[in-house]
Amino acid sequence: LKVEEVKVSSAVLKAAAHHYGAQCDKPNKEFMLCRWEEKDPRRCLEEGKLVNKCALEFFRQIKRHCAEPFTEYWTCIDYSGLQLFRRCRKQQAKFDECVLDKLGWVRPDLGELSKVTKVKTNRPLPENPYHSRPRPEPNPEVEGDL
Repeated sequence: LKVEEVKVSSAVLKAAAHHYGAQCDKPNKEFMLCRWEEKDPRRCLEEGKLVNKCALEFFRQIKRHCAEPFTEYWTCIDYSGLQLFRRCRKQQAKFDECVLDKLGWVRPDLGELSKVTKVKTNRPLPENPYHSRPRPEPNPEVEGDL
């Protein structure tokens, strides 16, 4: 498996999470659906590569257009106790303003990315998507008295 890794810290991931979730929603959901249906990560390598590609492109765009406000935001999260967002609202507002102005990305409302959605996919449905055991053969009818 030869793909470029997304080498970022947890503070960077937390700071980017809302916008990343909105921008890479489709490949992430496609990958998670594949993992759930297949129960074998090897069958979802192509979907995983698309998730990785989306994440890399996302962070490249952030770096190209909003590096300074993003760095201030994730640094604040990193240095605040327990990585609390409430201490970094000023930096968050600057970052959100930058991505809106330069990339046209609107920060999703709280809970928007957690909603249950139906994923439309081109992948065929696995033969046994629920991984249920086959039904047992019915008991043969017994003729006569026992």
